[in-house]
Amino acid sequence: MRKAYEHSAYWYAKNYGWTCSDKATYTERFLDFSQVFGNWTRSPGIGGGAYASCPSAVDAGVAIAALGACIAMDIGVAIRTEVAKFMDPTERDRMKRELMRDLRRIRRPFYYAQETERRRRLAQERRKVVRRRTTAPMPTPEAVLAAWNARKDSREAMIRLGGILDNLACHVDSCLRFDECGNVVGRNGGIRGWLKANLPELSPKYKTLMRYKALAMRLRQATNTKDPVPTSALLEGGVGRRNEVVESILAEGEPVFEHVFGALDRMLSPDAVFLDAPRAVRRKGVRKRS
Repeated sequence: MRKAYEHSAYWYAKNYGWTCSDKATYTERFLDFSQVFGNWTRSPGIGGGAYASCPSAVDAGVAIAALGACIAMDIGVAIRTEVAKFMDPTERDRMKRELMRDLRRIRRPFYYAQETERRRRLAQERRKVVRRRTTAPMPTPEAVLAAWNARKDSREAMIRLGGILDNLACHVDSCLRFDECGNVVGRNGGIRGWLKANLPELSPKYKTLMRYKALAMRLRQATNTKDPVPTSALLEGGVGRRNEVVESILAEGEPVFEHVFGALDRMLSPDAVFLDAPRAVRRKGVRKRS
């Protein structure tokens, strides 16, 4: 039988694209070699030449086995590459960040849907609460400024400033704002808006003012004072006529905010009392080791 090609298949593969193939995987290089060999022998398949018309089972088996070996080598190379990436700390950190980013993107719609529903329920609960009221008149900007300037003189001055802000919260509008769909889009100015309009010099001190307001609210809780009684009523009556909590707070003359707030915190929170107790008292119920 006359050969249909002049050189061997390896010669054609070497000179026409096998070793110079731009393919990245063994499988692609194998298929590229098969295509080049088939084109040069002008016959399809791997056998080519005189065997193209009647390929034997041995040739087909060898081709399938070679293709399977190439696929297995590509799988091994891919596994080795992924393992190398996983073992590299920098690459592992990058993969972790990409995974967390994708998880956040998937979770974001569900999270905001749940958060919106939670805020709507909270808004409904807030609307059920009766608006606070007080018998004290609305404080003037001059009274708030004077109380702010005198806050460090004594503990009573600190409580009076917090009481003035607590009374102011009953007169300003801090209600929720809704859009046409019923969603909460914000809240009215409240004390912050009142400060910007009337006392712009105290507007940057909003957080500090709210701490004094929280001090007055804690004093009301400790003395079990209900609306509409203002906080200033707790300071009236003189020594011996005030509430015992107020007397204990004002007993020390050192006007330190943290001391006053910490004392009220210990009165309202039994856990804080336990943590501030001496070590011997805390370990009183602990069994001694033998």
